[in-house]
Amino acid sequence: MDKISFKKRILFIGVPDMGYIGLDTLLCAGVNIVGVMGPLKTHNTYFAFRNFVFSKKLNFIEYDNLKSPELLNYLKNLNIDLAVVCSFNNKIPMEFINSVKDGILNVHPSLLPLYRGGNPYSRVIMNNEKETGVTIHFMSENFDEGDIVFQEKCPVEPFETMGTIFEKTNKIGCRLLLKAIIEYEKSPALPKIKQPDGDFAIARNLTQNEQFIDYDKTAAEIERFVRALNPYITALTVFRNQIIRVHKVKYTNETAPLKCQNGEIFRISKDEIYIKTAKGTIIPEVIQYGGCFIGDAYDFIKIVKPETGEIFKNG
Repeated sequence: MDKISFKKRILFIGVPDMGYIGLDTLLCAGVNIVGVMGPLKTHNTYFAFRNFVFSKKLNFIEYDNLKSPELLNYLKNLNIDLAVVCSFNNKIPMEFINSVKDGILNVHPSLLPLYRGGNPYSRVIMNNEKETGVTIHFMSENFDEGDIVFQEKCPVEPFETMGTIFEKTNKIGCRLLLKAIIEYEKSPALPKIKQPDGDFAIARNLTQNEQFIDYDKTAAEIERFVRALNPYITALTVFRNQIIRVHKVKYTNETAPLKCQNGEIFRISKDEIYIKTAKGTIIPEVIQYGGCFIGDAYDFIKIVKPETGEIFKNG
């Protein structure tokens, strides 16, 4: 690719970890970043991201309210051509969107209009989708409903976790975003494909109650669920009134004895625990037992000493 001399004035908006990756990608390409906005001061990543921006000798923009006249006036004086978003934890109001000359591009990790919302990474795995992808779209009044600029698909492999989907879509998203900025540099008239109307699968964030394993589901569903929360959220279960984090399980089609209830341990070997589900058996492989340890089933058996007939509960 020929070296491009970027003239358009770009505002970057993002939060870690995607914020780091996206900003670094654009800087390495030579994009003219005239300002960077990160998380609010109350967010636990604020100082780390601010220091990262300072290390790049960029203009870090402080704010408390995205609607404040002071902020909007400051942005106006920056003479911004286009803003781009790589993950953000606050709704950007229309006053802000309208203050940017040619609008705001967002990187969304799904194939819109499918999986609008904050956590497509988990939802595509939980729903056993075979593909996902990334959409570059213009921001509008409603979340993830703006006109599409570019899309790219990628497979959801059988081994995928929330983390691997996050990494995969981040790489695609950064490449597509850079492509969009290059096209914008040539001409402000980027493609604008209207999203269709209708009901589509959504990707809302999980509540804490939704993090618990439901043993009334099938073993295959539970295995996908555990992967879908690994490593950023983590599946939860309760054993002996202690909340346990389950990082990895495998499953078989083995049927437990009829007298067992879902969530019950029906067999223990030296290094495996067999737990009944609505259909099939799950076998935990990586477990975090309170503040005691993170280990495999062998560690859990040796230290906790579970017994057949004991129950794992879903909260």
